[in-house]
Amino acid sequence: MLVLPRGPAEGWEAIERRHRHWCQDNGLRPLWTIPHLDPAETGYLNAYPSLEGSRARRAAVGSALLRRIALFHTVTAFYRVQCWDDGDSWKIDARTAHPRARWHDQLLQRLCHPRWGLPVHMAHRFCHCAEPDAPYQWNHTCAFYFDGHTAGKDDLIYLRVHASPEGRDYDQQITTLRQVGAPEAWMARALPRDAVQHHDQHYQAGQLP
Repeated sequence: MLVLPRGPAEGWEAIERRHRHWCQDNGLRPLWTIPHLDPAETGYLNAYPSLEGSRARRAAVGSALLRRIALFHTVTAFYRVQCWDDGDSWKIDARTAHPRARWHDQLLQRLCHPRWGLPVHMAHRFCHCAEPDAPYQWNHTCAFYFDGHTAGKDDLIYLRVHASPEGRDYDQQITTLRQVGAPEAWMARALPRDAVQHHDQHYQAGQLP
């Protein structure tokens, strides 16, 4: 996957062509334009079938997550989401500006939906924020483990949600979100109103970049 920053001076074709020439000049073989596996790749796959099977499984789950990426801002109150493949499963780390990890159940319901969701079910849930007597506090963390529907396909996804106030200073987060064009309606839902007002006042006063 090739991801370009906003407003690049050249198109992706020029970037790809320059990288391909760099590979060739340094004795490397660019394989992304070849419609079949290289013999070395085929030999590697045959030598490590279980490893490649796990990698293919994670790739399928990652592709399914990417197609549902809009869920992370349409049905949640996360202001930051990070996702990575740790070589064993997909790890998702989300942060909310609310004192408890609110609204994650809507995301869980959609990720596990029998028709529209991923081929996973929630295997373990470590979350008490929805209980009536749960303390209303910062630094609360909820954790969810997802398994596949087939035996032996455990822990395909791990979701961790932090009620993290970032020291209750969201200026840098809001600046970044504004720079990438985050919708104001979503900002109002994901971040405290006084935090947005605080940022705007400091920005207008020239105290922020």
